Amino acid sequence: MRVLIIGKNGILGHEMQKAFHDFDYIAIDKEDLDLTDQDAIFGYIMSIQPDIVINCAGYTDVDNAEDNENLALEINGHAVGLLAKACREINARLVHFSTDYVFKGDQKNGYNEEDSPSPVNAYGRSKLLGEELLMDEMEMLDELNPVEGKYFLIRTSWLFGENGKNFVDTILQNAKIKDELKIVGDQYGKPTFAKDLAEQVRWLISTNEYPSGIYHITNDGVVSWAEFAQKIVATAGLQTTIIPCSTEQYPTKARRPFYSILRNNMLPNLRNFEDALKEYISTKK
Repeated sequence: MRVLIIGKNGILGHEMQKAFHDFDYIAIDKEDLDLTDQDAIFGYIMSIQPDIVINCAGYTDVDNAEDNENLALEINGHAVGLLAKACREINARLVHFSTDYVFKGDQKNGYNEEDSPSPVNAYGRSKLLGEELLMDEMEMLDELNPVEGKYFLIRTSWLFGENGKNFVDTILQNAKIKDELKIVGDQYGKPTFAKDLAEQVRWLISTNEYPSGIYHITNDGVVSWAEFAQKIVATAGLQTTIIPCSTEQYPTKARRPFYSILRNNMLPNLRNFEDALKEYISTKK
C-alpha cells in the first residue's frame, strides 16, 4: 500500500512519517509540490498513483491570513478540492486535516462532527472551503463517479509536537527568561499531541471499519490557553507565574473563537492531554 504524505516538514507531517514508517510511503513538502499550482497537484498524484494521500500541508498563520486570505484560500481550500478530485479519479483514500476554527465559538459545550461551521476569521474560512470542496468532490455521484470517493476529514485543535512552532515550545522558551507571562484565559479548547494524532490516523486507516466522513481527533481534556500554560510550566518544573487576561486585553489581528472545543462522538478517545504533555516535555530535557 503506497502512502503519500504531503507537508513532511511540519509538526504533523513529521509524526506521520514515524507512524507510517513501515509502509511504502513518499513524503514531500512545498519544494516538491506547489499547492498553488493546480496542474502540478493533479499531475503529481497521477504520476505517483498512491493508495492513500495524507495531506498535512496548509497555510496555518492565523493572523497573517487576514492580510493574505486569497493565498490561504488557495492552499487550504482550492488545493484540497484538487487533491480530492485526483484521489477520486484513482480511487485513493484522502486523509485531510481541518480545524476547530471552522466554528464560531459561541457554544460552551463545544461542537460535534455534525454541527454547522461558521468561522470568524480568514483562516477558518479557508479551512471551511477545503472541507466543502473535498466533500463536494468525494460525494458527487454521476455517470463517471457512480460510487462515492473515500476520505477521512479530520478536525483537530491546539496541536503541539516536534519539528515546528507550537504553543508548548513558546511557553517553555518564554518561561525560562520571564517571571510572569500574561496569557489569554477566556478562550477554551482541547490540546492535541501530534504523535497521538498520527498514531490514531494510522489506526483509523488500518482498522478499515469506519466509513468516509468527518471525524474529530484531539486529546481528552478542555482548558483555556492560560490553564494550558499553567500545566506546561508546572510539568516542566518552572516557577513562572501565568497571569490570565481577557481576549480584549490581548488583541490580535484575527478574531479567535471563545469555545472551539471539538467533541468526539465517532472514535475511541485519546489519552488526556496532560499525560501527552508530560511525555512531550520529557523529550525536551
